[in-house]
Amino acid sequence: MSVRRSLAWAFSGQFITFAVQFAGSIIIARLLSPRELGTYAIAMAALGLMQVFTTFGISSFIVRETELAPGTLESAFTVNAILAVSLSILVFSVSFVAGPMLGETNAGPVLRVVAFANLFGILSFRPAAMLQRDMQFRQLSIIALTNGLMATFSTVAFALAGASYMSPAYGALIAAITGAVLTMTLGSRHVGFRLGLNGWRPITTFGLQMMSVSGVATITGKLSDLVLGRILGVAALGIYSRASNISGMLFDNLYGTATRVIFVQLSKDYREGGEWSTTYLRGFAMLSAVMWPVLAGLAVLAQPAILILYGDKWLPAAGPLSALMVAQIIGVGFGMNWELFVLRGETGRQARYETMRLIFGVPIFVIGCLFGLVTAALAKIVDALIGLVVYYPHVRRLAEIGPREVPTIYRDSAALTLVAVSPSLALMMWHDWSAHTPILEITATVTVGVVLWLALLFYIRHPLRDEIVMLFRKLPGTGVSP
Repeated sequence: MSVRRSLAWAFSGQFITFAVQFAGSIIIARLLSPRELGTYAIAMAALGLMQVFTTFGISSFIVRETELAPGTLESAFTVNAILAVSLSILVFSVSFVAGPMLGETNAGPVLRVVAFANLFGILSFRPAAMLQRDMQFRQLSIIALTNGLMATFSTVAFALAGASYMSPAYGALIAAITGAVLTMTLGSRHVGFRLGLNGWRPITTFGLQMMSVSGVATITGKLSDLVLGRILGVAALGIYSRASNISGMLFDNLYGTATRVIFVQLSKDYREGGEWSTTYLRGFAMLSAVMWPVLAGLAVLAQPAILILYGDKWLPAAGPLSALMVAQIIGVGFGMNWELFVLRGETGRQARYETMRLIFGVPIFVIGCLFGLVTAALAKIVDALIGLVVYYPHVRRLAEIGPREVPTIYRDSAALTLVAVSPSLALMMWHDWSAHTPILEITATVTVGVVLWLALLFYIRHPLRDEIVMLFRKLPGTGVSP
């Protein structure tokens, strides 16, 4: 499957998934209180810290390998199963001391349900990894969509039934079961449960390198949540988690979906010895041209967006949301660095950089927490700036690109962002940044911004313009053959 078709399938499925999850988050936020969601958030923060020792990224090893040697899949399945079972035992054990450890007694039952749900990933690991390696994004999109639907509908149903902070945990369990069954069905030819440890050394070496990279990044995020919950309280963590969940949904559904497809294509280009810097630059240009305007627009409209979607009780999340959007804009500026380090086999070097961000980032976040939610979120901007300074030269080196390509992309994406956001920015300034800015006026300025964005996109002949034109030509009734 081509990159274009893969992106089409990935984004179509992910867009529907995002719409369902977003609608579900609105309903859940209106059914549950900040403290209830804070209880779940602090349990997930504890889970994230425990997951650090199992984030081997073995599926990425399977995708990256030029040729899968005999026994590689069996070894990968075995190592993944050992890690999953070990994590579930650890989480289940910790759940009984979660009260004194986390300062929230109700986190224990959440962790016990999640520990059980984690085991179903063993069943879906092998077919999911091979579907990604083979670029079967139609099947992967169906799986992702079904998982999202089941998690959202189940969580809402349990919340309506009065399950309180346990609702998201039960939803995650049902989604895990559904996902395992569907993945094995759609990837049936890749299903296998044979154990083996032939060739386990390269898998373990790769896994330890990946753990050192993603593990440190996970520690930074989850430790920050635990610190915030301890300093500002569980209810404040619930408010902050609402902002970070919105940020996470945008990241996973836009940036994450695109980079998963691009990573597979980069891996294919790299394995076949082809030109891969072009793939990287084109992907990065389209990512930033879409992500920056969306993130900046939400940063500007955070106050009315939170009020309209979630209600008055969640308005304190608007300030942190704006700050997190700015941090993400900076993060996109050194995007796809993980993919480049993995392909070049330099994950050990990246681990050192992530450790540096941990050493500086967490203390800065702690200081921010001492002054409130907004300053805590502003600390994430400082962390993103550190990442930009550290990673920018290595992105250029690893992607084998010259000194002018990335600044040119920055220039074009910044111009597109400016014209797209300016109408909404002027409106919010006119209304003194009020959360009660009329929705019709917001809709009008957003529409004008999109039109201006499209006009500039075509004027500068942006790579994304070609994709839009090709999509239009394929639409029925256009009179133009693809």
